[in-house]
Amino acid sequence: MNTKKLILEKTLKLMVKKHNSIVSIREISAETGIATGGIYYYFSSKEDICNEITERYLLDYVKFDMDKLTQIKGNAKEKIHDALAEMVKQKQRGIEIETIEDVDYREILGVLTANGFAYENSHKIYQSIIKELKAFFTEIIVEGQKNRQIRQDLPAEDIAESLINIYLGIQYQWEIYWIDDMISAFEDNFDLEWEKIRFRE
Repeated sequence: MNTKKLILEKTLKLMVKKHNSIVSIREISAETGIATGGIYYYFSSKEDICNEITERYLLDYVKFDMDKLTQIKGNAKEKIHDALAEMVKQKQRGIEIETIEDVDYREILGVLTANGFAYENSHKIYQSIIKELKAFFTEIIVEGQKNRQIRQDLPAEDIAESLINIYLGIQYQWEIYWIDDMISAFEDNFDLEWEKIRFRE
């Protein structure tokens, strides 16, 4: 592992240990075994370290691997199911961190969430993710409506928003209420949600 990544991961580990993101350069030095001068060689300030941690382990976390989503095949129901399931799996997995073992990614999110809100342009990043997801699902829904698989009396964009809200609701339960398994929660609810949007004669 390169030194810069080591500093980031060890700092994040320290934040998790302290249950907050307020750490000093001295603490980072002790955690990493790197002199303060060495830390400043890679980062201009403590804020620089915190910003990069927020980018890597929170903002990158909320993004989706759209390449995987766009490769999903099948009819409208299968595409919607498999896309939502893949989104859930990506989030439950989290981002791999070599030096932090046996930690639930929700602990990392708890420490970094405040940083995310304070991060410049974070709201634009969140909005762009939702916009990309909405366009993705709208395309599937429009095709499903044409093929008489999805009800045609509702705008495709509204149905797309409802699907995103299903995911966000499950993610919220996982992060806030610490449900054991996002995937099981999704599977338990999908058929009921599909009934609301399936095509009706």
